[in-house]
Amino acid sequence: MAALDYLVERGLIARLKGSRVNVKPKERITDEIRIFIKMHRLSLLSELAANDGIEYRMYWNVIRGGKTIAIITGGPMTAADALKSARFRWPDSEINTGDGHDHA
Repeated sequence: MAALDYLVERGLIARLKGSRVNVKPKERITDEIRIFIKMHRLSLLSELAANDGIEYRMYWNVIRGGKTIAIITGGPMTAADALKSARFRWPDSEINTGDGHDHA
């Protein structure tokens, strides 16, 4: 059974909020469900990312001056999330999507 299916069967809705899983309604979350969410967090993140039509990756290339200067790694993140993270350190950077397009 998929992790999302488990939550849906219990009347819950899960959404991505950055790199977190947001589950509602809170009043339906029991201790058993909290443990399930903690144990299956990565599966939930993966399933939610696959269902929203937005590309999520575990790594993104940081481009500056036409050259790769770093690779951002971590939990599933969008190009927008990666760009925000890159620009925190390198304000003039871009993110390479690998599809021939850079996000500026």
